[in-house]
Amino acid sequence: MAKTASSKEAILAAGRREFAARGFSGARVEAIARAAGCNKAMLFYYFSSKEKLYRAVLAGALGEIFAELGGVVHARLTPERFMERFPGIYIRFLARNPDLPRILVFDLIRDPENFSRTMAGIFRENSEFNPQRFLGMVRSWHDQGLIAEEDPLHFMLNVISLSIFSFVGRPMVEAISGLRSEDGEAFYRARIRSVVRLLKKGMLK
Repeated sequence: MAKTASSKEAILAAGRREFAARGFSGARVEAIARAAGCNKAMLFYYFSSKEKLYRAVLAGALGEIFAELGGVVHARLTPERFMERFPGIYIRFLARNPDLPRILVFDLIRDPENFSRTMAGIFRENSEFNPQRFLGMVRSWHDQGLIAEEDPLHFMLNVISLSIFSFVGRPMVEAISGLRSEDGEAFYRARIRSVVRLLKKGMLK
């Protein structure tokens, strides 16, 4: 049983590295199996297809943040408290999973339809975080006159983009400006404070 579990975990880890390096369309099952120390037959025994392995990789990575976000939604926070908490959750999650932004950006550009289908399926099967409950919460905030943004889609884009761009855009901004930010915890603390300030000033009424 232990060997079975370790083989499956090795395949997941190898798949995550391959998808981060080449995206879904560029990833090769042979390369994943070789890196995991197994053959293609074993990979297909556990996941049956590259698509299911890809979905399992993303679902495993996102399960952690779903649980945290679900707690925030169920807590029925004020929009101000939400904006104070969400950037910290998202930025620290990405800091713990540095290959995930590469997978997300790679496939949003190269194969957005497959990525959207995969993410929709993951959300449907996840019980920790209900997107519709969150959207309803945002609409309620606007109806109460607490936030300026009436469209939940744009509210989510504003909140998520500021957090994920902290990782995707950092090398580009540093190259253009010639500035270098501190690494590690100091950078994350400063980035979280900056995002929180911007969200509160831009979206609270």
